[in-house]
Amino acid sequence: MNKSNQLSGWWDESRQGNVASFGCIHHELYPALYHYLLKIIRDEDICQDILQDLFIKMWERKENFGPIYNLKVYFFKSARSMAINYIKSHKIHDSLTDDHQHINIVFSQEEVMVNFENNKEVNRLLSAALNTLPGRQREMIFLKYFDGWNYDQIAEVTGIKYQSVVNHVHRAILQLRTELTTDQQLRNCRMAV
Repeated sequence: MNKSNQLSGWWDESRQGNVASFGCIHHELYPALYHYLLKIIRDEDICQDILQDLFIKMWERKENFGPIYNLKVYFFKSARSMAINYIKSHKIHDSLTDDHQHINIVFSQEEVMVNFENNKEVNRLLSAALNTLPGRQREMIFLKYFDGWNYDQIAEVTGIKYQSVVNHVHRAILQLRTELTTDQQLRNCRMAV
């Protein structure tokens, strides 16, 4: 049984009042949800509060829901929406892009090190290049390559059409390639001097 089917099964059992199954959902989804929200909100306590509210609401309203076939996407979409609502209501401007329509994810060197080879210079260059991307593209790259989501899941969570997600990721990769190639050329020039 794959994770998605297992989550759906636990959800069906939770809707019948099975606390242990809901606990399994919490155990399975909480770490990734927390990591994602921390990239958006950048405050551990607020992330925990938002997730606590999300899980409480889902438990309290479980009878009102029908089957949810992709529970992970549903929880991420809900958590993202709650985070954006929090940001807007508390006027946290650095968490949204300039147009206040998209979240503003920032990549740290430490995070890049965990996900890529352990080369300090490469990690520094890559984190700098990732942070030059527009906010929407940073979010897409984070979900695609740091969390391992497919394009359909990203489209559903962000509310963007599938092809737009593909285009954002493609443009981001092209920009990263250009940034990293330019950085490599500059380093080669410095070494030649």
